[in-house]
Amino acid sequence: MYMNSRIGHLKVKGIDMIFNFDNGVVAGIDSKGVIFLDGIKNGNEFQKEKLSAAEKLFVQFLLENEFISYKPFQKKEQVMTAYIHLTNQCNLHCVGCYSFDDKRNRAEDMGYEEICVAIKKLADIGIENLVFSGGEPLLRKDITEIVRYAKIESQLRNIVLITNGTIYNKEKLANISKYVDTVSVSVDSYAEDCPAFIRDEGIFNRIVRTIEFLKESGSKVNILPTVHHLNANKLSEYVKLANQLGVTMSFSILTACFEGEMKQYLPRSKDIQTISDFMLHTDIFIEDTSIGGEVLQAENYCGAGKTMISIGTQGNVYPCHMLMYEEFCIGNIREETITTMREKEKKAKIFSSLEVDNLTGGCKECQFKYFCGGGCRARAYLKHKDLLAKDPYCNLFYNYYNETTKNI
Repeated sequence: MYMNSRIGHLKVKGIDMIFNFDNGVVAGIDSKGVIFLDGIKNGNEFQKEKLSAAEKLFVQFLLENEFISYKPFQKKEQVMTAYIHLTNQCNLHCVGCYSFDDKRNRAEDMGYEEICVAIKKLADIGIENLVFSGGEPLLRKDITEIVRYAKIESQLRNIVLITNGTIYNKEKLANISKYVDTVSVSVDSYAEDCPAFIRDEGIFNRIVRTIEFLKESGSKVNILPTVHHLNANKLSEYVKLANQLGVTMSFSILTACFEGEMKQYLPRSKDIQTISDFMLHTDIFIEDTSIGGEVLQAENYCGAGKTMISIGTQGNVYPCHMLMYEEFCIGNIREETITTMREKEKKAKIFSSLEVDNLTGGCKECQFKYFCGGGCRARAYLKHKDLLAKDPYCNLFYNYYNETTKNI
């Protein structure tokens, strides 16, 4: 019998729990279960015919959920999600945008053929989720051809396109609807009379018009508000907007430099508590976190550089869309394969050491560490210039999991 090396064991609220980081399964076990698993870990064999009925059910659960196996486990770590930033060009001026640059509307982007090569390389390693982002992707004249290549030629399972929703080109919107699984529309205001928080004024009705046309064209639309200090107490208003529009939604929590112009927008301690309390009573997700939904998931790392990568407009490859800095570039998609770049990164051990048990700031001692996975490494870097530091939004995770585990 073989034990999966990608599992964890931890006491949560005094209860022994096991975590499978490959498939996200979490389960509580009793003291007999702990002894049984320790025996397997130490190489002890068991005779199936001598097991009690309860033990047989336990073994069946462990086998079905890949905690143990009769065969050696194959390492499953692979890139599952990739971002491609199609352009840095944008028609808006959002505060804190990670692609904002004074020269962005003059910078040259990868051409259609180069993007197709990048998509093919991603398809070759078996990615399941491809996110087209920017800038504003709909500013590209060849956006329809790009998404068609990804869906039809490369047969990618799930394609998401992120847009600010202000480009109202019916032909373009109708065409992308044929090939994109979800159009994720970033929103700032939640009503026509709501002033803009971090985006341009006067664009709310344009965005609503775009969403309505996308729906008519058959697109699944998801709205994506960014949560920050100025709107943390208005989360329910965004839910109302989603319901009015008949679309799904998820939140994105502001991740930006913790100094300078962004300081006034960053969530305060009170905001973090407000967000956490709100998330306890909804099945909405916060993007790029483990928070949300109806089922607790096992996590021991945010996935940057392991299960996720991000490709910039010049083809440079980074561990995630929030760590697109020169010091984290692992290669260029136009010059190398993903496999070659990842092997090079593994030797450098930049991201292989970022699992929650290696983090500082009290993470490794926390009883909720295998739920949050250590939070976001980009936020840790932006706050502390240290990838191993504690996520500055740690209290959001702690408060949320402290409440959700009260009745386990």
